[in-house]
Amino acid sequence: MTAGPMPMPHAFLDRDGTIIREEHYLRDPARVALETGAAEGLRRLSRAGFRLVVVSNQSGIGRGLLSEADVSAVNARLADLLAVEGVEIASWHYCPHEPDAGCACRKPAPGLFLAAEALCPVDWARSFMVGDKPSDVEAGFLLGMKAVLVTTGHGDRHVSWARAAGVPIAGGLDDIAARFPSAFDPSSKKAAR
Repeated sequence: MTAGPMPMPHAFLDRDGTIIREEHYLRDPARVALETGAAEGLRRLSRAGFRLVVVSNQSGIGRGLLSEADVSAVNARLADLLAVEGVEIASWHYCPHEPDAGCACRKPAPGLFLAAEALCPVDWARSFMVGDKPSDVEAGFLLGMKAVLVTTGHGDRHVSWARAAGVPIAGGLDDIAARFPSAFDPSSKKAAR
């Protein structure tokens, strides 16, 4: 009997306000702009051995403000911008539901993360979640990962919450490796909060 693939450390990443600049219900690929330092931060994470996965709540679909084709077009544009920077996202996952839909995929629910795990086993203790909202951070902690709040996007609104909850805070994706090198070293088995 052959063993399956070994679990890998993953960096789960919110999209809007974390990798790209926050735009209210972004539907136009031409308006996609990387957050400052996002490409460099993602390159560092990839080189450190993290599998990069985007997990994003896209309630604009459920609200009728954008379509799944709009989300796919924005993701494709982002993938193109990152490719130019030498960064590849391993998989993309989004929740199309409104916040009150009671689905299993809207962060902090685990559905998007479990969909990613179906593609590649996740070493949860060596993985982490980065986002600009408490729901991103809570999703990471609920699955036994580390988590970081970035102050890009909506993150600056949640700094007090993060400090009170003992959540690490970073200025952006490029700041994570610089500020938390040991906490986010995939060779470390320690799951720190």
